[in-house]
Order: sequence, then C-alpha cells, then structure tokens
Amino acid sequence: MTASRIRITAVALFIAAVGGACGSGGDGGRLTGAKGTYASKVDPICKELQNKIGELGENPEQQAKDVEEAVGRMKSAEIPRDDEAIAKTFIAAMENLYLALQDVDQSRRVNDQPRAQKAVATAKFNSEAAAKAAKSYGMVECAQTL
Repeated sequence: MTASRIRITAVALFIAAVGGACGSGGDGGRLTGAKGTYASKVDPICKELQNKIGELGENPEQQAKDVEEAVGRMKSAEIPRDDEAIAKTFIAAMENLYLALQDVDQSRRVNDQPRAQKAVATAKFNSEAAAKAAKSYGMVECAQTL
C-alpha cells in the first residue's frame, strides 16, 4: 500500500470510529448500555407526564406538582457518565419548568396577569429546552415538548 492510501484508510477508520461513538449505538437507533438504561427509566415518566399536563398554564398549580413529582422520580435514576452534562441540562430545564409553573400559579392568585404571561412563556421555553436536551441525549418521549 502507498503512504497516501494508508493515510486515507487511517482517516476513514478514524471517522468511522468517531461516528460510531457519537451515534446512539443501538439497534434501530435505540440507545443501549447505560444510556439506554437511563432513557428506559426516564422516558416512561415523560410519557406519563405528557398525558397529565395538557396546555401549559391551564392548571398551573397541579401542573407544577405533577412536573415536580416527575422530576423527583427522574432524579432517582442514576445518570450514566456518557453525556452526563446533557442529562443534567434536561433535569435542570424540567426543574425550571415546575418553578415557572409555580410562578404562573402565584401570579394568578394575586391577579398579576403580565407576570403570569411572562411565567407561561418561561414555562414554554423550559419545556422546549428540556425537549431539546432529551433529543440530544437520544430519548424519545422526553424529546416531546409539554
């Protein structure tokens, strides 16, 4: 083999290795290993939550309780070292979501509609941020906005 052919082969193998490491690593795009185990514990919680929430801000007191309870359950799942930062970003966005929903509830209780509207917008932003992080991690159900 010539030196240029060896370099091309080496580059191709490097790209294949990096591409494989960055992919989901599972059958049919499904996560495997520790990431797969984590997603298999967290995704069902998201699916259950999606069935409870409805439109963000409709019933903020109950929504905040539901999201907070779901986050508590999510935190009980051990986060694997692979993409730990992304998983923690997802959890943080979910925590900010329930805090925003609490703010919506409190704002409406004191009839502060401008503050309530801002809090609803913040809740939607955090829902989108959580879904984006979940999608980046490879989750399916959690990658849907609430």
